[in-house]
Amino acid sequence: IKNEDLMRSLNLDSKVHKGAFFVLLYGALEYTITAVVQRCISILNKRQYDIHALKPTLYSLIFHKECNAIMDARDKKWTKRYELFSQLGGTKIANIEDCLFPTSIGNIKYSQLESIWNTFGITHDVVTDVKIKGRLAALADNRNAIAHGRELASVIGGRYTISEIECIYNDINTYCSYIITVFEDYITNEMYLIGH
Repeated sequence: IKNEDLMRSLNLDSKVHKGAFFVLLYGALEYTITAVVQRCISILNKRQYDIHALKPTLYSLIFHKECNAIMDARDKKWTKRYELFSQLGGTKIANIEDCLFPTSIGNIKYSQLESIWNTFGITHDVVTDVKIKGRLAALADNRNAIAHGRELASVIGGRYTISEIECIYNDINTYCSYIITVFEDYITNEMYLIGH
């Protein structure tokens, strides 16, 4: 995108590439958060903690099947509740489905990240710079508009200069590194344990 002479010589439209940039950068963000969540769950499972040692917010992951069973139970709801809460009395090793992604359906924006932070009991700020909230929203919105055919990549790309694209890239790249650092700290310092 930055080499405008090359773009012209190849007869390529830089607006299209700038628009496609949002789809690709969003993919990198989604991959980063999905990978760290799955890796974190995998590590927790390998360490085989008793649930009573873990922060209660993690119960929403640990008891995922049981929560769904209660939701779907109708006339057996009290039985399902009993089955769930009776597991809290004894020893139970935490075993979390490694494919769980603890947030609402939809593109990754601030509210989805906040849900993940809350579920894991992460005490670090979700974002360290308020402008990242806007970057996340614009990234997801532009990606959706292109991917779902609501707008052409060239139309969205035409709204941004190369320097704006570079700033967005740098901000999201820095934020992806921050996500990785937060989860590394969470695991290294055992921040998932009660009292941390």
